[in-house]
This record gives sequence, structure tokens and C-alpha cells, in this order.
Amino acid sequence: MGKTKTLTIRLSPEDMALLKSYTAKTRLSQSAYLRTLIRGYVPKAYPPEVFFELMSKLENGGRLDGEMIEGILTLRQAATAPEKIN
Repeated sequence: MGKTKTLTIRLSPEDMALLKSYTAKTRLSQSAYLRTLIRGYVPKAYPPEVFFELMSKLENGGRLDGEMIEGILTLRQAATAPEKIN
């Protein structure tokens, strides 16, 4: 990735509160959240723990055919992957 640069920005207390709220929901650092936005994506909120428990049960619940595995992967992607900004 090469050398990194430091950026200092000034935010109003309201904007800082929003940034903290958004990063808390996504479980990303402030830097990671802003880098994701800069790259053209909106981070999604981190799914609740029950989501991962369900995914684990589905994946480890026995025989899965290709269609079921594809469905599980699609569901995980939909719940966790950031959305492209248009």
C-alpha cells in the first residue's frame, strides 16, 4: 500500500457525534469508515450476534446442496457487504 498520509479534519460536535454513532454501528474505526466512504461504499451496520449464530447453524447443520450454500453466501453478503454509492 505504500506510505500513508495523515489528514486532520475539523468537525462540529454534531458531526462528530454522527461519525461516532455510525462507526459504533458498523464496528469500524473512524479511519476505516471514512476510507470505505472515500472508495465509494456505504458501510452497513454490523449484524446482531444472532445472525452469526444462525449462519453457523445453517453451515454446520448437516448436508447442504449447492443451492443452499449459495443462498447462505448470498444472505451473508447482503447483510455485511458495504453498498456501492451511485
